[in-house]
Order: sequence, then C-alpha cells, then structure tokens
Amino acid sequence: MVYLIFTSEGFEEALTKIIEHKADLWINDDILNAQQKIILSEHQIDFHILDSKVEATDEKAIISAIKYIEQRIEKAELFVEFA
Repeated sequence: MVYLIFTSEGFEEALTKIIEHKADLWINDDILNAQQKIILSEHQIDFHILDSKVEATDEKAIISAIKYIEQRIEKAELFVEFA
C-alpha cells in the first residue's frame, strides 16, 4: 500500500491509516517535521520525498507523480490526496 500526500493537512488525516497499513509514503519535501519523521521511523514506515513539489490541485502533476511511483512499485495499491 502506498500513500501519495501533498499537504500537511493530508498527512495528518492519513497518518493513522499509514501506520495501521505499514504503508509506503511519498510526500512533498516541506511537509514532514523532525518529530513526524521520528514517528514514521518508529513504526518502520518508509517515506520518499517527491523529486519536485506537487500541488494538490494540479491534476497533471498528480498524474505524473502517480506514473512515477507505479514505475517503481509494481501493482501498488495507491491512495492519493486530492484537494
């Protein structure tokens, strides 16, 4: 299971499910603070920083990010934050 998150609000809303599912997380660079990174590490959650910032309202950039992840993770169940 993979979560694709673009905003702090989206991360906060999804955190419980991310931990519950032991999901991989793909996220914008400026979202996670040090404490959140510690929480993810304590729960053995892998997180990956997106190469470039994706706005939650930019459908073209979201589709591009989805394709990028799908190239790296075969048959991933993907949950995407939409604004």
